[in-house]
Amino acid sequence: MLAATHTTAGITRRTYRGLVYGVVGIGILGLLVGLATDRHLVGTVLYLLGSWIGGVIAVVAPRWSDQQLQDERDDALHNRASGLAMGITMALGIGIVPALYVLEAGGYVDLTGAIGGGILVASALFLLYGVCFGIVKRRP
Repeated sequence: MLAATHTTAGITRRTYRGLVYGVVGIGILGLLVGLATDRHLVGTVLYLLGSWIGGVIAVVAPRWSDQQLQDERDDALHNRASGLAMGITMALGIGIVPALYVLEAGGYVDLTGAIGGGILVASALFLLYGVCFGIVKRRP
């Protein structure tokens, strides 16, 4: 009589997380080392490779694996963390940005290009969030 064997293709949750975070972490470390050693281009290339390869693994691995790599707990944690991050960003933006513009108009501070860029990036983030929320809300 033949014995039935059960094999699973793919990777485990632990390997998946370690691989994604490890690859992205190596990219971040490469960027920091590149900045510290005045090799900005090399650091940037390492960072981009790490973030893109890690991102591709994060998206593709769950589709290739027979094992469930994410579950409802992961989704709930993601939703809570996203909501918290957006809430903190919104509270800081609402609390600080108008005051910065009033102080600049009064001649007390000078808003640099970096601050203006940060305000634009935060605004774009909220716009993107609103669009994504609308898309997700419409889907069944």
